[in-house]
Amino acid sequence: MPRIITLFIFSLVFITLQGQVRAYSELGFHGKEVVLKPGKYTADQLSAKGISSVQSFRIPKGCNVKHYSTGNLQGEAASYSKNKPKLAASSIQSIKVSCQSSGSPFAIAASDEIGQKGDLITVDVNVGDFSGVVSMQYSMNWNPAILQFEKVQGFQLKDLSASNFGSEQAKDGNLLMAWYDSSVRGVTLNNGTVIYQVVFRVIGEDTSKSRIRFSGKPLIIEVMRADGTPLPFNNTNGSFTFQK
Repeated sequence: MPRIITLFIFSLVFITLQGQVRAYSELGFHGKEVVLKPGKYTADQLSAKGISSVQSFRIPKGCNVKHYSTGNLQGEAASYSKNKPKLAASSIQSIKVSCQSSGSPFAIAASDEIGQKGDLITVDVNVGDFSGVVSMQYSMNWNPAILQFEKVQGFQLKDLSASNFGSEQAKDGNLLMAWYDSSVRGVTLNNGTVIYQVVFRVIGEDTSKSRIRFSGKPLIIEVMRADGTPLPFNNTNGSFTFQK
């Protein structure tokens, strides 16, 4: 399996386990473990996940669990916003999980560049409010009829290198990025730090313009702090314009 694909899988698993609720079939976080993303879970849905009773929860900061007395999200409900090692013994019940972003508003931006056909242009990617970030992933998109991906360079973020990028879809105007801090402690950077650069060759005609944007397609957007808190993704798109 290529390293970049392995990294994406690891990143997605890490984010899910650290940022979402885990339910256990026994007291003290033992027994069958099921990871629950934000959403509603009836008795049938929980049973399909392989858990027939819920007796303890691990709940990361920013998440809340409502535990209902019936299997269809009705009846009496208890609400928890922190780890719950002991629930009253019961048969399977329904659950509602919600998680909110908190902390400083993580920000990322791409630069605006100009050039002519045949030029190599360098797009800076910089960050703001980058505090205690332990993992992030997203996609960068552009018009492949105008810009041709060449390489990534200028890495200024711990554990970030060319292997963190998936360029298999670059011919379609997509660059995938997934990164995590190997120490799992989180990284803090000064506002405006250029964490990497993307080099393109201009191949289009001078009647066109291309946005250089961040998105959740094809790789979904996820940014996580070391304490398991998901962060909002505030982005400023860049652009390429032909030089007059």
